[in-house]
Amino acid sequence: MSAAHPRSRRRGLLVAIVAAVVVVALVIAVVLWRDRFGDGTEEAEALAAALPDGDFAEVALADLEASEATAEHERILGSMLEATGEAPTVELTDAGSAEDGVRTSTLSWTWALPHEAGTWSYTTEATLRRTEDGWAADLAPEMFAPDLTNREHLELQTLEPTLGTVTDRDGTTLYGPHDVTVLGLDKTQVEEADQEAAARELAGLLGIDADRFVQSVSDYGAEAFVPALTIRVQDEGEYPLDEAAEVPGYRALEETQPLATERGYAPGVLGALREASGEDVENSDGEIEAGDLVASGGVVAAQREALVGAAGANVVAVDPDADAERSLHRVEPTEGTEVRTTLDDELQRLATAAIADEDSPAAVIALQPSTGDVLASALGPTGQSYPVGLVGQYAPGSTFKAVTSLALLREGVTPDTTLQCPETATVEGRSFKNADSMSPDLFGPMPLRDVIAHSCNTALLLQHDTVDQPALADAATTLGIGQEKPAGLEAFMGSVDPEDSGTEHAAAMMGQGRVLTSPLSMAVVLGSIQQGATVHPRILADEESAAEEVPQPLTQDETSQMQEMLRGVVTEGSLDEFADVPGDPVIGKTGTAEWTDENGELKLHSWVIVAQGDLVIAAFVEDGSYGSVTSGPIAREVLEGAHGG
Repeated sequence: MSAAHPRSRRRGLLVAIVAAVVVVALVIAVVLWRDRFGDGTEEAEALAAALPDGDFAEVALADLEASEATAEHERILGSMLEATGEAPTVELTDAGSAEDGVRTSTLSWTWALPHEAGTWSYTTEATLRRTEDGWAADLAPEMFAPDLTNREHLELQTLEPTLGTVTDRDGTTLYGPHDVTVLGLDKTQVEEADQEAAARELAGLLGIDADRFVQSVSDYGAEAFVPALTIRVQDEGEYPLDEAAEVPGYRALEETQPLATERGYAPGVLGALREASGEDVENSDGEIEAGDLVASGGVVAAQREALVGAAGANVVAVDPDADAERSLHRVEPTEGTEVRTTLDDELQRLATAAIADEDSPAAVIALQPSTGDVLASALGPTGQSYPVGLVGQYAPGSTFKAVTSLALLREGVTPDTTLQCPETATVEGRSFKNADSMSPDLFGPMPLRDVIAHSCNTALLLQHDTVDQPALADAATTLGIGQEKPAGLEAFMGSVDPEDSGTEHAAAMMGQGRVLTSPLSMAVVLGSIQQGATVHPRILADEESAAEEVPQPLTQDETSQMQEMLRGVVTEGSLDEFADVPGDPVIGKTGTAEWTDENGELKLHSWVIVAQGDLVIAAFVEDGSYGSVTSGPIAREVLEGAHGG
């Protein structure tokens, strides 16, 4: 075989050299391109940073201008952003690898959902392409959410929970959803110049404050419906709705709202729920959102979360052209539950009826000593702005002699110990007297049991050196005064300042001076004597009452002596009208406390506390007569009705 021609060898060498040069040139070109444009990682990171708020000014895009991309971002995510109130977090979790000029990167999205519905997390893929100008991102819909099509966008739906109920001890519903009618003015249906006149006319027919409603109409937007009054459907007959319908712009909307079973039912105990106002939202530091239910007072406020539950969330992909939607992420709502109270519906109604005719602030408290259960808390019908039976702070008058008696027993005085009961007594220059209703035949020496039965003020007043103020305060503590209020109930549990001295201490011995109690706290005092142990009231049936320790618990001897003396009030004294009540023996105490109104006129608080079996009734009238005269009949009506039922 002949050797290759030298020219052929040179040609082959030249081809090899050229090929090598081309390869080197290509390598250099790739290196130079990469040095100039990078590998696309930075562009993927820039895309991830731009996605939360839609600012694509620093992102290279394949087919869109930055403004067009922002508009597409708004179309797809705008509704979601408004509903959640904050942008999602987007992280580049895998930059991917570049092949054939294409890089597929993985993005991790996390949305914080409102109403404690947690978070929604998912991943999508982003495609970046190498162009002659560098890497550029495709802004495809599926990059924003899994499998999103070109026509779809995201929306967040709130899944409202079913509202729970508040019940009495036997499951009778006391508070919950009720059908209501919202009466108001539709501003789109009345000329602006006529809106004030229409508002005043409607306010007059509905019996609401005209100036306030006119202001509300003015403050609402031009196309707003302005609510004037919400009424229960069953109460519609109490309002002149036919006349209201003639008012320009009048509208009546049917809704469901949380309400007590009827107006005025156990005020201060149940509390209320209402839709959050703009002021509530503004002052909540983000804790309250528009549409939330805000709780105020009593059981509803204490158990709001259980009652209201928690809203759920449903993230949907919406195709407006096809009028279709599909769920991408759903969190079911937490339904509201039943909250059981210690109230007895029948007894509550009985107590309310017993004070229905009082023209002064009045209250009835019914208490079960063995459990501390508040069975009823009734309020007089006088439009009182607060529940005096629970939070009222009043001098208890002679009902406090139950506390004074215990303090005397602890100093060695017995029911048979003779005390002096003069018509008047003077302490440090201040003169005190007995009630005008006390018979002069009683003035003189008498045993402690008669002092309590006939409620002699001066006899106890003169024992101010036997019992000092700290000892009186300790006895009050033993009988439940000053303890913490029960969970779920706004209440004043009484106060006796152990530092009082002189005439203040002397006045405290007969329930005047600076001693303050509420009807609830005085029901607890008698309940503790009836039970033989400090009673701790409760309103939530499924919670244990607070078992607070007291420094000096009641002894068996103290209990029996106290019960004996308070029984004497019924058999021999001012509660003799209760002597014939059938059933277990009734014990109790009347009370009258003087006070001066804003006109300087002397008035009387009227008190009665009675116990029979496992039931205590406290009746109070702010402006009444002697306890036996005003409050006595109220307490008897409730006591007899309770046992009769």
